[in-house]
Amino acid sequence: MGVPLEIRQVTRPKNTVIKKSGSKWAVIERVGCVRKNGSNQPKEGKVIGHIIDGEFIKKEEIKKEISFKYYGDYELAKSVSQDILSDLKEVYTSDFANHLYAISLLRSINPK
Repeated sequence: MGVPLEIRQVTRPKNTVIKKSGSKWAVIERVGCVRKNGSNQPKEGKVIGHIIDGEFIKKEEIKKEISFKYYGDYELAKSVSQDILSDLKEVYTSDFANHLYAISLLRSINPK
């Protein structure tokens, strides 16, 4: 089943296609083409918005909140636990010991 005419006639950005996504109509950008079986096939990008109540509604970008971490906590934990790193290096390879040490240090400072 194709896209209804009233949905196709909604003003939206160029180089986009409309697809049904659940109960909404998603507007997807076209980012180029891919050569398959001797012919060019359009390549679709990400969803840039939706058509709701006969209008194009742009998808809002979600901004991740960046929290500030204090360097002092990490430096204190590192200085107190240097003997653990040397013990790990006696048992494991140096790369794996550093990896294991870093993960345990971060988890002990920021438990979640």
